Amino acid sequence: MSLSNHRLEGVAITGIGLSCALGSGAQHVWRGIRAGDSGIAKTRRLDVSTLSCQYSGEASTLPAAHPRLRGRVDRATALALTAAQEAVDSAGLAQDGQDPYRRGIAVGTSVGGLDRGEQFHWELLREGPDATHRDLLFNYPLYTSADALSIAFRFKGPKVVISNACAAGSNSIGFAADAIREGRADVMIAGGVDVLDILSLAGFDSLNALDSEPCAPYSRSTGLNLGEGAAFLVLESESYARERGADILSYVLGYALTSDAYHATAPDPAGDGANRAMRAGLAQAALGPEHIDYVNGHGTGTPTNDSAETKAVDALFQGRTAAPMSSTKSQVGHMLGAAGAMEAATCVMALRDGVLPPTVNVDETLELPRDIVPNRSRPRELNVVVSNSFAFGGNNCALVLGSRPAAPRTPTSRRVVITGAGPVTALGSGRQTFLDALREGRTGVGPARLGDFSRSRTDLAAEVDTADCRRHVDRAYARRLDQIGLLTLAASRLALDDAGLRVTKAEAARIGMVFGTFSGPVETVEQLSETIGTQGPHRVNPRLFPNSVMNAAAGHACLALQIRGPLSTLATGCASGLSGLGYAADLIHRGEVDVMLAVSADELTPLLHFGFDRVGLLAEDSPRPYSATPTGAVLGAGSTALVVESLEHALARGATILAEVKGHATTSDGYRVAGNDPSGEAWAESFTRALADGGVSPQEVGTVFGDARGTAAIDRAEAAAVARVWQPGTIRLSNLSAYTGHVPSTSALMSAVCATETLRTGWSPRVPGLAQPLDGMGPYLDSAPETAGKACVLTAANWGGTYVSLVLAPWQRTVTEEAS
Repeated sequence: MSLSNHRLEGVAITGIGLSCALGSGAQHVWRGIRAGDSGIAKTRRLDVSTLSCQYSGEASTLPAAHPRLRGRVDRATALALTAAQEAVDSAGLAQDGQDPYRRGIAVGTSVGGLDRGEQFHWELLREGPDATHRDLLFNYPLYTSADALSIAFRFKGPKVVISNACAAGSNSIGFAADAIREGRADVMIAGGVDVLDILSLAGFDSLNALDSEPCAPYSRSTGLNLGEGAAFLVLESESYARERGADILSYVLGYALTSDAYHATAPDPAGDGANRAMRAGLAQAALGPEHIDYVNGHGTGTPTNDSAETKAVDALFQGRTAAPMSSTKSQVGHMLGAAGAMEAATCVMALRDGVLPPTVNVDETLELPRDIVPNRSRPRELNVVVSNSFAFGGNNCALVLGSRPAAPRTPTSRRVVITGAGPVTALGSGRQTFLDALREGRTGVGPARLGDFSRSRTDLAAEVDTADCRRHVDRAYARRLDQIGLLTLAASRLALDDAGLRVTKAEAARIGMVFGTFSGPVETVEQLSETIGTQGPHRVNPRLFPNSVMNAAAGHACLALQIRGPLSTLATGCASGLSGLGYAADLIHRGEVDVMLAVSADELTPLLHFGFDRVGLLAEDSPRPYSATPTGAVLGAGSTALVVESLEHALARGATILAEVKGHATTSDGYRVAGNDPSGEAWAESFTRALADGGVSPQEVGTVFGDARGTAAIDRAEAAAVARVWQPGTIRLSNLSAYTGHVPSTSALMSAVCATETLRTGWSPRVPGLAQPLDGMGPYLDSAPETAGKACVLTAANWGGTYVSLVLAPWQRTVTEEAS
């Protein structure tokens, strides 16, 4: 993570695109907001007749196709494409002539294409396996809309999907700003998209969180209304925007993430986590509360949120008159993963035009304790605004936006090391147990014992018994957790124990977590979906619903461990775990935190297994990655947590240093939804850019831990990518899928555990059972170059063309450190 890449300049916002309950088009929506209009009305598209709330914020009908995408797209992708296209057009951003790997995508979403997955599940329940339409599964994953945007705009740079519930949209904008400040991108399309879905409506209804009337945040506060839509911004480095003569609308001055570590659904009633997020965002911008002209509140309309947030804002201003605060959710509904992006876009237009957006549905006969801009917008000169987003699991994100760029600052640069690892695998749990099993050549792949996989053609799997996880989880707390929650908390505790690190109250706010997952709490979602499909939405269990969001497992882990620092959840498919490790390393590198847990977890359920089998990805025999005759993948379950620290923090506490994180990069091939470019060009770019980020040459690498899984498209693309960067015989190519199964987002972090041993001894697992390797791959798999002491490269690939590579190296003291 080279210092030379850091930017000493602003992050400019140059384009906006919106589609929501007030209509499509940023200017059209802004006119509605200023006029105090509301798009909340009786729900039409979904049957909510058995629920207590009939109101929602539905978006307009959208085009169902795009010229660069094959076939029809799902509703979330259509919304995202419409808003992103407007943002790109309004920014005047040419799509050709620039390096596509310097342009990226960051999408926040909570629901994505869930309705497609529900349809598939209900077909299976009602008509059996043969009646299911496999095409539904290609639009189901949360990352589908991000892949579609990459294809539509030919953006091949950093790509991430963030799914920390209602904070996802604002977190995606912060992540995009980081990518620009870290020098990994010149331009990012960032924002969020979510659609109204019956599971969300039923779940919030089961919690008695919905208002039976159009909601009234900060006044009546009797519940929320859900909404849908998409909001995207174009972010650019200030120098790039000025060089091309762009119209700069405003600037991202700072952002911050925190964890409440208080409750699975309710916010900390004192608003401590929210307050810390606002203060940290302002500190990043070198500003104080006295500089704030307006707060766009999270303002859902629920009594717990409104009370906690207003306390947090009051504490921020510390006895001064608080800046005006309003909630636009009263006009468009709560757009879940898109909410923070919608509100950020509103703030940009408020800064541009000098207008305070209103909170509508306020009874003006009430004596209000604060200025919530009731019912009508009003003019006011604005220079700095704060936009708040708070979510289930105690996830908080505060964005700081301004009319002028932040003052330049010399970047902080700290070395980043790994000091502990907690793998939970089909081979056993704990770092040494896992490494011993790999050295012995044992495999966790075999006929399923714990689940009924009779609907699939094959019952091969690499299972993890959650009873083993319970040994590492407090018995009372384990009752709150589903499968992915147990996996996550067990891995986290193992990693902290391995690192010899105890989370103390004094340090809790300087310790955070980035969580990555492929399909999240699919077991819980399946249960809720089955209830809706067979009994009706009004029968949803309120105890299950809080665990159905992608970030629930991370929220539980932070609560159990009392981690209060930055918290984010990534859902970029199989790339999530390794991408999360890179994100965690960046937060430490910049000095925003001392310690991060980089965690990934993936469940394995019969329905998930059947889905993979239905699209033709599973093997009926042992997996053979890099084989000329691919058999398919064997799915596995598991989790892995890594303790990542600043070198200073690790040395100060006398930690054992397992590896140093040198650099990382993410690329996209923009090839097709659910497909991968066979040339491996974009994948190779992730290798070369990660090496450059870490100041490491290809010749300094001894081992590459690949992500091949026995499927033709991925394996051949990886083989082509490796051959583009390294000559045959110069590195060893290792892979764990024959031992652990393909654990979608977690395999790469399991490889990281193995890499810490490779760095020390030079040993790495060989790929077994390869009678006929892919053309040209033999020398990479069979050669035994001297690897001890050389760097390792980890890589991960997602279906749909996202590639992440990260470089680990042995830690070596510098001359300065030797002297000290």
